Amino acid sequence: MTRKMPGQPPLAPGALPLVGHAASFLSDPVAVMSAGRRTHGPVFSIRLGPKRAAVVVGPEESRATLALPESTLAVRPVYQWLRPMFGEVMQAAVHTDYLTQRTALLPVFRGRHVSDRVAPVAQDIHAWTTTLGHAGRFDAHRDLERLTLDIAIGLVLGTDFRSRRGEEFRSLFLDVAAGMDFFLPEHFPAPRLIRRNRARRRLFAMLSPELEAARTDPDPERRGYLGRIAGSHDRSGAPFDDDTAVGLALILCYASYETTAAQLAWVLVLLLQHPGRLKRVLDEVHTLLPDRRALPSLTDLRRLELLGACLLEAQRLRPATSMLTRFVAEPFTVGGYEIPQGWNTLFCPPVTHRSPDLYPDPDSFDPERFSSERDPDGRAAGRLLNLGGGGHACLGGHLADIEMRLVVALLVRRFEMRLVDPRPAPTRKPGPSRPAGPCLIEYRVRSHV
Repeated sequence: MTRKMPGQPPLAPGALPLVGHAASFLSDPVAVMSAGRRTHGPVFSIRLGPKRAAVVVGPEESRATLALPESTLAVRPVYQWLRPMFGEVMQAAVHTDYLTQRTALLPVFRGRHVSDRVAPVAQDIHAWTTTLGHAGRFDAHRDLERLTLDIAIGLVLGTDFRSRRGEEFRSLFLDVAAGMDFFLPEHFPAPRLIRRNRARRRLFAMLSPELEAARTDPDPERRGYLGRIAGSHDRSGAPFDDDTAVGLALILCYASYETTAAQLAWVLVLLLQHPGRLKRVLDEVHTLLPDRRALPSLTDLRRLELLGACLLEAQRLRPATSMLTRFVAEPFTVGGYEIPQGWNTLFCPPVTHRSPDLYPDPDSFDPERFSSERDPDGRAAGRLLNLGGGGHACLGGHLADIEMRLVVALLVRRFEMRLVDPRPAPTRKPGPSRPAGPCLIEYRVRSHV
């Protein structure tokens, strides 16, 4: 008796002739994924023009699939949009080069390298809260993005560079970031792509002498992570060439600010939408950080368990990462279906994170679902996909968690806040999912400050 071979996953509803799901996917990809899950369960497929893609949205199926080796699920073919921005670095590099680069960067996100950065990051955030004054409004999109980019510049390139050339760097860097494009050729004469390419050349020229200085003086206070990059080596044992080293510094800045800012905005929105939870976070901050003149240490931040649970719940309910993509280099099986070579595989955290079998009452803001009492083995937190998974999990997730804890703790300790628009909607365009701007927060200094 011959065993029946698994078939391809069923097509999500709503496919049109020729274009398939392309139009609806571009306008609201999460809606397409949600409809597919309702109709077919944790594994199905979509068609984007002539291209087919498997969609994996079940928590266990997603975790197992993301753990597949690079020889099966490849990153580089779907991350070539990074190359015109930063060169052939990290996910845009050949996989063996990616592993070398990742290994070189890993130490700056571990151990003492992280704990030593807490104080300067806390000082940056404290300085920002002070500039807000006694009352006013800030934009949870624009202003937090400015703050996190300033922090990223200081971490990656050093506070000395930031004080000297931060404004010029920021302007050029934002032109590069605005040139993110998944479809158009690198030299297509669109104005924003022309600005991106011009800004990229100027950034590389700006950072080349900084890199040379970091090779002779890698002091982390002055040079930031660039000092570590300058002393790292490629597979042959030679120092990274200038283009690779500068590209790594730039992609670290990119990865360190935009997604963190978007997730921070959602944390604040959800806390302000749930004043009872906010009051409990404030009580925790006042209890564990009683000296309002002192900035929190890493030990202090780790004790803020309720705040940590609120961050996880915000990442579950409103993940800044709305889509993960891999290229199917070799066929594999998931959920009883065969995924053919040449397809893409898509993962959708906003859908996976609302799986009721893992997250009961999935549409409610319930930080205690991540408490040690209700999730003693950490399974609920371990199935979150906003930081990726497998060999491509985010290097800086721990540092981003520290940064978010600092921002929220220092804001709630200093200010009473409220949302001007109590129900901001998420953006739908490609890139990190954030509240559609402007997302204004009104604030005033607490009477005891």
